[in-house]
Amino acid sequence: MKRVIMTICLMAAGVAALMAQQTRDVKGVVTDKKGVPVVGAEVLVEGTTISTITDLDGNFLLREVPVEAGKVIVTSVGMNTEEIDINSPIMLASRPRKLSLVVEAGLDGSRYTVNSGNALMGYHVGVGLEVRRSKRWAFRPMLQLASRGTEYVYSDERYEFKETWKPLVLDMPLNFLLRYELGSRMNLVFSFGPVLSWGLSGKVTYGGTGMEEKEYEIYKKMYPSDWGGPDHALLHRFGVGLTYGVGVEYKKLLVGVVGKSMLMMTEDDGINTAEEHNLVLGASVSYRF
Repeated sequence: MKRVIMTICLMAAGVAALMAQQTRDVKGVVTDKKGVPVVGAEVLVEGTTISTITDLDGNFLLREVPVEAGKVIVTSVGMNTEEIDINSPIMLASRPRKLSLVVEAGLDGSRYTVNSGNALMGYHVGVGLEVRRSKRWAFRPMLQLASRGTEYVYSDERYEFKETWKPLVLDMPLNFLLRYELGSRMNLVFSFGPVLSWGLSGKVTYGGTGMEEKEYEIYKKMYPSDWGGPDHALLHRFGVGLTYGVGVEYKKLLVGVVGKSMLMMTEDDGINTAEEHNLVLGASVSYRF
């Protein structure tokens, strides 16, 4: 009987020794992608409650970690949460900012389509905000100062006529951005959304063979109505439309092709009617701060 008890005790001691060999201590250091130590990051062994906090030098020590444990989960304020192999270097990427200042500039070609206007070069410059909703989706409202218009030209052997429209407007495109990752820090970006527009100033000039060149204000209510009503402007200041674009983004710089399809209201006989369509296509560069 004593021999059996002794055998059982020896077996129990062997199991305990084997179990002791199935854990280990894990130590390491947590840094950001620039190699700077991350202080106060939590390092948790996946599937367990074993965790610790990094010290002032980013060092950590995990005791009695099961040998079968393969990953640790690392979290820190302002950083992306990472799931990393337990034997790999631990580097955390900064979490993308949810709100960024954006500046933008570009060159545009535009034309009025209803009466077959020709393309006229213009520009736009703007400032706005980008609100990141997820890794892919963002909302980017902008305020843009834009110069766009059109030119009508007629000529034959005996006569030539040219009429040029050059309004200056304040656009407010409300863009939704969709990003697809192309590579390291590079994205393909699609943008689309509505545009609100307000006319600030601008002139129409026209002249031709045997005619004195004349100039008119676009938005001033200074032209008499055909039916005896109040004076009216050539174009109503308010306009609406759609914006769309596609580009390539590297880090925070976005270069692409953008367009606008604007519905313009004319003032005639005291009635505002949407009689003109302004098509805009150009190149744009924007940067997120």
